[in-house]
Amino acid sequence: MADNSSKAQLEALKEEVEKSTFDFSQIYAMLILNWRWFLISFVICVGSALIYLRFLTPVYQSTAKLLIKDEGNRGGSSLQNSTNLGTISTTNGFDNEIEIITSHTLAMEVVTDLKLYTNYYRKGKVKSKLIYKTQPFNVDMDIDKVKKLNVPISIRVERIMKGYRVNVNYRVPLAENESSPSYSIDKTIRALPTTIPTRAGNIYMTKNPLSMEPMKLGEVYNVSITSPKMAAYGYVGSLKASQNSKTTSIARLTISDINVQRSLDYLNQLVICYNRQANEDKNEIALRTEQFINSRLEIINNELGQTEGSLEKFKKSNKMVELNMNANQALSNAGAFEQKLAESETQISLLKSMINWLNSPKNKYQALPTNVGLQDATAISLINRYNEIVLNRNRLLRSASESSPTVTPLTAQLNEFIYSIKRALNQSLNSLTIQKNDISSQFNKYQTKVSEAPTQEKALTQIGRQQEVKSSLYIMLLQKREENSISLAATADKGKLIDMPQFIGKISPNTNNIIMMAILISIGVPAVILFLIQFFHFKIEGHQDVAKLTKLPILADVPIASESAKTRADIVVHENQNNLMEEIFRSMRTNLQFMMKKEDKVIMFTSTTSGEGKTFTAANLAISFALLEKKVIMLGLDIRKPRLAELFEIDDHEHGITNILVRDEAEWDAIEKQILSSQINNNLDLLMAGPTPPNPTELLARESLDAIINTLKEHYDYIIIDTAPVGLVTDTLQISRVCNTTVYMCRAEYTPKSSFNMINSLARTGKLPNVSIVINGIDMSKKTNSYYYGYGNYGQYSNYGRYGNFGNYGNYGDYTNSQYGNLDDDSFKK
Repeated sequence: MADNSSKAQLEALKEEVEKSTFDFSQIYAMLILNWRWFLISFVICVGSALIYLRFLTPVYQSTAKLLIKDEGNRGGSSLQNSTNLGTISTTNGFDNEIEIITSHTLAMEVVTDLKLYTNYYRKGKVKSKLIYKTQPFNVDMDIDKVKKLNVPISIRVERIMKGYRVNVNYRVPLAENESSPSYSIDKTIRALPTTIPTRAGNIYMTKNPLSMEPMKLGEVYNVSITSPKMAAYGYVGSLKASQNSKTTSIARLTISDINVQRSLDYLNQLVICYNRQANEDKNEIALRTEQFINSRLEIINNELGQTEGSLEKFKKSNKMVELNMNANQALSNAGAFEQKLAESETQISLLKSMINWLNSPKNKYQALPTNVGLQDATAISLINRYNEIVLNRNRLLRSASESSPTVTPLTAQLNEFIYSIKRALNQSLNSLTIQKNDISSQFNKYQTKVSEAPTQEKALTQIGRQQEVKSSLYIMLLQKREENSISLAATADKGKLIDMPQFIGKISPNTNNIIMMAILISIGVPAVILFLIQFFHFKIEGHQDVAKLTKLPILADVPIASESAKTRADIVVHENQNNLMEEIFRSMRTNLQFMMKKEDKVIMFTSTTSGEGKTFTAANLAISFALLEKKVIMLGLDIRKPRLAELFEIDDHEHGITNILVRDEAEWDAIEKQILSSQINNNLDLLMAGPTPPNPTELLARESLDAIINTLKEHYDYIIIDTAPVGLVTDTLQISRVCNTTVYMCRAEYTPKSSFNMINSLARTGKLPNVSIVINGIDMSKKTNSYYYGYGNYGQYSNYGRYGNFGNYGNYGDYTNSQYGNLDDDSFKK
């Protein structure tokens, strides 16, 4: 049976440890064992949900259907404008109209019209309640002042015996995003209406004619006044507009609000403001068209007057009555002035010839030509007189010389006449030149008129055409102005309510969902916390953890023993008693006997680290074997930190196995001298560690240990060895050669899960023989009744206290500084 068990054990250890992600039995056990936490979580979560619902303000929803007229493109976003100077129609895409309806500008108009920038709250015992339209008084400010507010004005109104106590807190707006420090006003008002002057503007309080009941004594109202711009943001966010159907131009308007009547009023006023804005847009276009037409009429009237003035001015400037008549007259005048011009040029030529003749030296004192055609009478008279004197002088020269007294006076007179004639001729030349220029100018003028006749005819034609065009345009604009006036008078609403605003129902809070969510959270939160604790718990908790970590057989689960159950040497196993601890060690003893062969006698107890209860368990198992009338000896081979003397309360540190291990031979007489009675049971003896050697590992490797064990087998039925922790030192691996069975101790809430990698490796490689597991330190108060072999209520020992501290007994490896003193080789041999 033992061979089959060992083979099965080795085969099982070759397989990897199976780890189940979801162990439903463990989940069930964890949930049931922690039901108190789930109950507390349920009370807290559901209670919090109920409190939350009590204080949460319900939100209601209202809806309406709006038909948008003159819709040219329901699904598109195009904007088509058809303008014909007075006949103006604007067709917007449906999406554009939706944007207009949900715009912040339109919401500001609605808020301003309904005065939704002022909110009234009646203070209650639990929370304040919004009052709409039925408040006992109205509070208002000038709209221009309200629009400038950056921070809301808070007003507290309390009904007292003397009237009303009003407290106002406000700030004065300085800039767009800046405000002054806070101001406060506290005053008593005897009656309404009244005016409260503030730096932000006057606040007017009046009685509300819609209020059915007066304000009660001690009743308190809180009033908030904010700017329409800020108040409109809330309504824009709560309003939704969508197309009711892809084939229609009907918009479904939905709004959420904490007051049903206010939401209905908002939708009604929204449609009114939308139509008003649309009509204003349409009228604005028509008015602008009228302004344009009037301005154009004024401009064209001025231009028409200028055209007529240009025609008048053209005729006046050209001295024209009729184009043909003026052309004939200009031709006749041009011929006459041409003849005069020729005569003037002839006279000028004669004068120039006469002047040249007088200026010639050879003609000095000679007679001047006469009757050559000169017309200047002065010049002709002077020339005739000059010629007479020349003739007289020439006659005298025939008989006298030039210096003769009769000739000299004549010569002097001739000089004077020559000067006078030249001056007269020059004056006549200048006059004729001026006269010629004037005649030439007149000739050119009439000649130009003759040549300009075609051009004047063209200019008159252009002026006439402009006059005709402007006259026609003026008449057309007069007609369009009348048409535009008719269009302005015929204004229809753009939107029509086909379904009046109506209340849908409460949308928030959803009581059932919140309660259900609270229940789920009350279950989920502790469950998640427990699973996280379980997931991140790196130490074993009990049987199931060990079963998942190893395939090695588990002999027993040892619960925590109360101090009252212990006797001397922390023994909890006693003769003729039947309790939980007794049954557990009996079960451990029986399971261990099944694992051992008939000739096996040596049982080794070890653990990963110190404090896992191997000495306590080994001692009580030894007592259990002793109660079978079996001779049992317990060896303390944890020679680095011996605990048997302390456990059995024996004050003897001289006797022990180390005194024998140093010898080459181990006779029974020498061994018997080191054996002590347990003083608990006559069938149980102790062979303690003895003095601590400086070289424990080398000492345990000696063959004397084999000889000692073989000798003890001859005198005892069972040899139970308490060894050092295998996870700290290698002493236990040296001892395993003389053992038949290994009991590996682990402790709940103490042994790391990672240590089972080493345990499985030691068993798989055969470094420890015939390994089995004992779980120590189980807290039965945390487990179900059927969790551990059905021992829960056996003997009414279901809640044991801890049986001692298996904590730090010192540092392994400190061999020279033990409680027995510092022993060298020589003193040890003594």
